[in-house]
Amino acid sequence: MTRRRKASLVKNNTANITKPDLELQAGARSTSSTELNYRSVNTLDPSRLASAFAAADQGYIHDQAALFELVEEQDSHIFSELGKRRRAVTGLGWQLHLKDDATQSELDRNVELKEMLESIPRFEDAQYDLTDAIGKGFAALEIDWKRGDVWLPQNLFWVPQRSFQIERDTGEMKYVKTGMPEALRPWGWVVHEHRAKSGYIEQAALFRVLAWTYAYKAYNQRDMQRFQEVYGLPLRLGKYPSGIAGKQRDELLRAVRNIGNDGAGVIPSTMSIDFIQATKTGTVTDFLSSIEYWEQKQSKAILGGELDGKTTSEARIMLYDKVRREILLHDVRQIQPTLNEQLIKPIVLFNGMFPENRMPVLKYDTAESVDQKILVDVLEKAADMGMEIDIEWAHQTLQIPRADGKGKVLGKAKPAAPAKDGAALSKLVALAKENVANADVADAYTAQLSALGAKREAELVQKIAAVVAEAGDFDEAIAGIEALAIDFNVPALAETIALGMTAAHLAGRADIQS
Repeated sequence: MTRRRKASLVKNNTANITKPDLELQAGARSTSSTELNYRSVNTLDPSRLASAFAAADQGYIHDQAALFELVEEQDSHIFSELGKRRRAVTGLGWQLHLKDDATQSELDRNVELKEMLESIPRFEDAQYDLTDAIGKGFAALEIDWKRGDVWLPQNLFWVPQRSFQIERDTGEMKYVKTGMPEALRPWGWVVHEHRAKSGYIEQAALFRVLAWTYAYKAYNQRDMQRFQEVYGLPLRLGKYPSGIAGKQRDELLRAVRNIGNDGAGVIPSTMSIDFIQATKTGTVTDFLSSIEYWEQKQSKAILGGELDGKTTSEARIMLYDKVRREILLHDVRQIQPTLNEQLIKPIVLFNGMFPENRMPVLKYDTAESVDQKILVDVLEKAADMGMEIDIEWAHQTLQIPRADGKGKVLGKAKPAAPAKDGAALSKLVALAKENVANADVADAYTAQLSALGAKREAELVQKIAAVVAEAGDFDEAIAGIEALAIDFNVPALAETIALGMTAAHLAGRADIQS
């Protein structure tokens, strides 16, 4: 499309569209949000969680969002399991789908639009950033527009959730800048709201469930650390005689402590150090079992189940995969509308590429992999039965793209097998087409059948000659030929003879009609 033509389209299709202000609200690094207190999550308890959640229900989501960030960063199990779920979405391929009645011009512009999207810096990373909403309820990307003949995002900046505030009455999301909430710039943001559970957006985050498991698991971890401090090393008890000076007592205490760090120490001969092994009333395994219990709960919340490596039966694995696929489809169905409405739509309208009611739609490829060998066998047998199978559907089901006519084709599609009653006739018609035009039909059939049967006929003649050569007299030769006729079974020759009989029948009908 020429620049003049494209400018005309922009003028016609974007006359009523207000393009965004180029000034960014957050920018590459949102400096207006408060810094995280990394130590605060170490003492996370249910009362603090309840307080943060209650404030979020009023629209003040800063504390809740900050806790979500810290929990994800400090709990490696949550990070790992949530990463699996997020990468399951971004690992899918995507395509732009037009209306079924798309014109050639729309097809060409669709290819152009796909190239434009692929040229956006970090476009794949931006899709991963949007999946951050799976755990935290929503994810926001600020669009840095590049202005010119073509309007296209030159950057998509991720902005932390703690930088926003939600209006309690309307549910409108606002960016908090220098302590004051302000409305989001039109066409300047991609805000994906993801509901892991029903509720308002501040309540629908998956971390609303995971934060409780993190808090309870943290109790077990802290108790395990205290247990190891008390029972992991023997108690070092220093003894000194009565009446000793305070300075000497301090020297003994230093020596006892140094033994724990350095494994060596010096004390006067009048003092002593005893190592007392504590009697354990429990083991570290008890704490590890409790931690494992909560991690199983986390896996179930994120991925719908968990495989512990102990009872991994085939049925359980299949059920686990089925549940994960259902979750994947649920995530994809929520992300696709966000990309289409908040990213693709402004690009299309600003550049005048499509009318709003004819815009292409981005869809992820969620088709399951198939056993192509088995499926081809099923399709072949179904075609033999006479079933009418759509070629486009077969290509999609087999996950084999149809040739666009620009490159070389691996092989031509074979015609469906004819019905048994018409098999001979179809083969004869195919043979006749190889002959010159205006040739006699019967002569053409005879010539082709002679060529087909020559090889089989030669084999039979050779066997008869061998029987006659070995026979002692005429009667023995006749008996050998009769036995040969009984044992001789060549399907190809039988089929050729059947074709010959059909050819004779058709030749006779042709003579009668003429």
